[in-house]
Amino acid sequence: MERSNTVGRNGQGLSPRADFLLADRTGYLLNKAAMLIAEDAERALETVGMRLRYFFVLTSLAGGPELSQQDLARLLNLDPTTVVALVDEMERNQHVERRRNPADRRRYTLVLTESGRTALSAAEQVVTDAEAAFFGPLTGAERAGMQDMLIRLLEGRWPSSVC
Repeated sequence: MERSNTVGRNGQGLSPRADFLLADRTGYLLNKAAMLIAEDAERALETVGMRLRYFFVLTSLAGGPELSQQDLARLLNLDPTTVVALVDEMERNQHVERRRNPADRRRYTLVLTESGRTALSAAEQVVTDAEAAFFGPLTGAERAGMQDMLIRLLEGRWPSSVC
């Protein structure tokens, strides 16, 4: 792909120079885009007093799959002790409840509370706006195509708890 060395209004380059070979690595570009959208979403969530990890947990629980702290650790690639601290905070905020798993009394299932659903509703709007701004250069069809490709790339790589 041909790249130009153009500079935007803010003094940052619009695209990397042709001899910047890292920009030829699809994995790097995907990682860079993921970091940037995460930063944008994190900034947007600050306006509603929430962090991205917190939002991810609320969203994971909102759809209905019964997830444990261990499931969330695998799903979100977080250290289990980090998830425990996060769920402790969410429980203090009355956004989630821990319930004993009747099939395995050693495990807790996490349940989103009504208060958690309300918090998620406010957060969803700011994240949706941040994503719309980030993906703005793409057409709706391009964005849908990207999502389809990512779903295919992740096939078989999801924790069984969400499959």
